[in-house]
Amino acid sequence: MSISRPLPNLEARTVRNVSFIGLAQAIALLLSVVSMALLARILTPEDFGIVALGMVFLGLFLSFQDFGVAPAIIQRDSRIDDSISVGLSLRWIIAVLLFLCIVGLSPLFAVFFGNPSVPFVLTVFSLNLFVLTFGFSSQTLLTRSLSFRPLAYAVIVQSLLFAALSIVLAYAGFSYWSLVIGSIIGNVAYVAVLRFQERRRFKPKIDISLMKELLGFGKHLLVTWLMVFVIFNIDQIVVARVLGVTVLGFYFIGIRFGRAIGEQIAGVVNRVLFPTMARLKDNVGHLRIGYTQSLRVIAIVTVPLSLGLSALSPLVVDVVLGPSWILAVVPLSMLSIQGLLNALITPASNVLISIGKPKYISIQSTVQAIAIAVAIYPVALEYGINGVSVLTTVLSMGVLAYYLLVFSRIFRVSLWEISEPLVPSLLSGVTMAVLILILVHSLPHTTTTLIAFAAIGLVLYVALLHVLSKGRDVRGIVGLLKRLYSDRVTP
Repeated sequence: MSISRPLPNLEARTVRNVSFIGLAQAIALLLSVVSMALLARILTPEDFGIVALGMVFLGLFLSFQDFGVAPAIIQRDSRIDDSISVGLSLRWIIAVLLFLCIVGLSPLFAVFFGNPSVPFVLTVFSLNLFVLTFGFSSQTLLTRSLSFRPLAYAVIVQSLLFAALSIVLAYAGFSYWSLVIGSIIGNVAYVAVLRFQERRRFKPKIDISLMKELLGFGKHLLVTWLMVFVIFNIDQIVVARVLGVTVLGFYFIGIRFGRAIGEQIAGVVNRVLFPTMARLKDNVGHLRIGYTQSLRVIAIVTVPLSLGLSALSPLVVDVVLGPSWILAVVPLSMLSIQGLLNALITPASNVLISIGKPKYISIQSTVQAIAIAVAIYPVALEYGINGVSVLTTVLSMGVLAYYLLVFSRIFRVSLWEISEPLVPSLLSGVTMAVLILILVHSLPHTTTTLIAFAAIGLVLYVALLHVLSKGRDVRGIVGLLKRLYSDRVTP
């Protein structure tokens, strides 16, 4: 079976959208890496641990606040304006309720995590619930219309302000508050750019029947999102509870550097692929092609970055972060691999939702959430953050294998035909990583060796990929890059 046939006109828009969001996420990733490296030289592991908890719970609050309303509106074919107005009302109502709950539960957070600063940070972080609600209508309309250029601009401005302000405040002695304040101001800028680009304004509206429709669609997504929250965040909560907020700071650095590449690429895929696949939901053949091509492109781009960072982790920690962060080496190495796996997993949910088979997502998320909830506490007690990072990575490997099996069944093709797009890049990446590991443990740790090893690894990866794919993957990426910035795109 050929998986290289082009999709219809919608593919051109998808490719263009990937270029906009991809460039924005690449800039955001670069800014995040640079800012975190600088902040690691200024702030303490405890500072990062406190902020990590704030970000974890903010993610939970945002999931509750959205309640699947935005995806429900994006896939609707009627009453769009009314749906946005009703969705805006729901967002404001839930934001107020969540804020009151956070304030009321603050004393319990201080006791549970053994740190008096945590509740104050959570309360201030929760202001983002109100800030982001102002951009709800603009973001929904832009996403629904596949207009990703304005969203890309907003991401870039947000990242620039967050990085710059956080660094300035950290140097001024604001400790963990530098990241908290930077987050809020960055989101304010994000919303301002969206509202400037999409100027239609909506007023909150109460329509009980429409509310029930939106919440009825969203409740299924909310359950899945809550499972995802457990999967991706319970490790940080348990580390903070069992090992302390300071140890969480080391683990958090591993997450921000290690999983960042995969998360950014997964973010691009999620934001672009869901509305695109929603348009292709009646054509299973095109969905199959879109899924396998997505796997191939994600693997080609993510494998060298993630596996290279994993192999370079001792050198990165020593040179970039400093010797005081040595406890972050193993988490950084393992979570880099996990970031790759998560990026490869991401397209599955978009396709399954598009073809009306969310049960597979529910099965996966439930089993994975139960597994990590059962195993995480004893693993943290016995093996610390190193064991936790290995556990979560192994579970992600299982999830990827599960989805490959699921799609081989749904599309009625062999497992090899589904997984074959991954083979050349994975073999090339593993070979490259082994060589880098040997070099890292054989030569001095300096900035020069870090740059040299990264360059050698990239050249080796491209050469191996060209040989193993018989030139297909390298030509494909070159062609994709040309198309990303081509003006000949069908509207």
